[in-house]
Amino acid sequence: MKICELSPTVRPYERLEEFGAEALSDEELIAILIRTGTKGKSSKEIASQLLSHVCLSEGLSDLNRISLSELSSQEGIGRVKAIMLKACIELGRRCYSDVPGRDKLQFSSAEVAISYFENKMAYLETEEVHAVFLDSRNKMISYEVISKGSLGSVGFFARELFKTAVRCNAASVIVAHNHPSGDPTPSEEDYLATAGLLEAGNLMGIEIKDHIVVGRGISISMQSQGMMEVRSNED
Repeated sequence: MKICELSPTVRPYERLEEFGAEALSDEELIAILIRTGTKGKSSKEIASQLLSHVCLSEGLSDLNRISLSELSSQEGIGRVKAIMLKACIELGRRCYSDVPGRDKLQFSSAEVAISYFENKMAYLETEEVHAVFLDSRNKMISYEVISKGSLGSVGFFARELFKTAVRCNAASVIVAHNHPSGDPTPSEEDYLATAGLLEAGNLMGIEIKDHIVVGRGISISMQSQGMMEVRSNED
């Protein structure tokens, strides 16, 4: 049955108009986005099939994780609908992160930092190093992507990090990098990179307040876990 043949009380468009978007199921919201079905399947049926085939491990957030090509290969989706879904997911993320005044956020706790970085980094497909630069009252001055790649290139991203910190006159920095595997457990490389940043920060007079390791659904504040210490390769 086509959506237009359904009773108005169960059509996604009419339900959204009457009850608001928050009243709709994931299936109904996706059906509205993809608009049309295929021969023999309505947009609601395609949406249901998409959710059952793709959103297995982490629920709806799997739609953000999978690649555009993987999404477009799903039955009834294709290139254009996959692009529309990805665009809507990104708009939703930006609506959450780009709240007026959010750039003046005060990083008063590890929980605040974890929440902020998770929103930016949890679903990146490759490892990246990001940083928040703070004033003396722990308010954000700037947010920067320092490097795209593993922590193996510590010298490179340390130079970029402190160059930016000096340029914006930051009193302190919170560094974050993601583990695309989803497991935030710090590696030995993470410990050594943190130690190197701490040493450089001491020399520069710029505090490294924390190093957040972003996983998927869970992240770690190395400061809160007592992991912010100078370690050598011989340890």
